[in-house]
Amino acid sequence: MDKKQALKTAGYELFSKKGYTATGITEIAKQAGVAVGSFYNYYESKESIFLDVYVDENNRVRQAIISEIDWENDMVELISHFFKLSRNLISSNKILMEWYNPAISDELHNYYSSEEGKAANPFHQFLVETFTNRMIAAGCSHEQIQGILQVYNLFYYMDMNITEDNFPNISQTLETLATNFVKGVLK
Repeated sequence: MDKKQALKTAGYELFSKKGYTATGITEIAKQAGVAVGSFYNYYESKESIFLDVYVDENNRVRQAIISEIDWENDMVELISHFFKLSRNLISSNKILMEWYNPAISDELHNYYSSEEGKAANPFHQFLVETFTNRMIAAGCSHEQIQGILQVYNLFYYMDMNITEDNFPNISQTLETLATNFVKGVLK
């Protein structure tokens, strides 16, 4: 295993057990069998290794969500199942729970808000493609599809920019909003 991968593996293990704040670069380097000075040949900071670990973990969990959900389900059921499964998988994952940690959340939100982050987010791409294809199959016009995708982009924006500190119960509020939006669109 190369040194960068050893650092990333050690980072994953430590962040999974101790969380972002309680994990230090020295500890990651030691567990990886790499000198602390060598750490900086691969990562510029604790934030950068955490982002690398977070992106992989987020992709892994989101792939599990994609595999678990029947994407052909009734849209209201699909939204409900999606949020329930997301809550269960994320609330039990110490790495993904850091989304709301003020010590690292700006770094995470900035990455996923960037064009690079959106383009490298397979779950985001999957949702846009899946919902676009469902709308095409339902006979929606180009204008209707663009309008609904704009609402999806608003949900994405809110998820990237609003935290529990700004708006308590934001995740539950987004679920309620998404469910009622879908119900309204389907009427």
